[in-house]
Amino acid sequence: MEISVLARQALVYGHIIAFALALATILKEDARFLRAKRIDSASLLESAKLVKLLLLALWATGIPMVLMDVGTDVSLLLSKPKLIAKLIVVAILTLNGILLHLVAFPMLAQKPKNAARAATIAAMLGAISVASWLCASLLGASRIVAPYFSLYDFVSAYLLVLAMALAIAILIVRGRLERLLKSSYNETSTSAGQGYNLSVAILEAEIARLALSDIQRRLRTKRVAQQFPGLARETSSTPRQRTAGALSGGAARWRV
Repeated sequence: MEISVLARQALVYGHIIAFALALATILKEDARFLRAKRIDSASLLESAKLVKLLLLALWATGIPMVLMDVGTDVSLLLSKPKLIAKLIVVAILTLNGILLHLVAFPMLAQKPKNAARAATIAAMLGAISVASWLCASLLGASRIVAPYFSLYDFVSAYLLVLAMALAIAILIVRGRLERLLKSSYNETSTSAGQGYNLSVAILEAEIARLALSDIQRRLRTKRVAQQFPGLARETSSTPRQRTAGALSGGAARWRV
């Protein structure tokens, strides 16, 4: 068996694994996102980073396979509509991923100025992402029907799926995402306000405790003074008597 055959098989295996992991991550994150009551920015960014790495792995394994199939012969590439359709879908996935990282994710990770606009952009880019990944999986599994499809058929089917995904995103997902954005950051603001109010309440309670302790100390001192008035006078007069005695003794010794 030639080394090139083994290398191609390894590339195919790596390509399939990367694609499966990326598709599973996308679907899982979308499902979790639709069920969530608030936006988890950390989980969203972590999943986005993983998908970015997997997309790079798809390019790294896909380009060598294309070169093994067609080399640099453009005419041979044009004779393979399925391969061209794959390249178109992956290119759109890459551009869409760049827009997601540069535009959509920053909007979702922090409080947007316009929640409706942020929800619209994120929903549309998310729809393009899901539709493209699903179409890429369909292209990979279309070996049986591929001989009956032209490039026009593949592109038309892809555009149809994109249109359906965008319609669902605009009609259904956008509204939910907008409400999710508002509730998430309103909840964050409320939590911050509650934390501030709690700190103020703790400070006021500490001040009240110190004031109460001071009042109790004064009351105890007053009560002791009322119960033992002689002790208080003796305590206050003893130092003066000792001082007077010391002065008298010193004067007597001086005269002697």
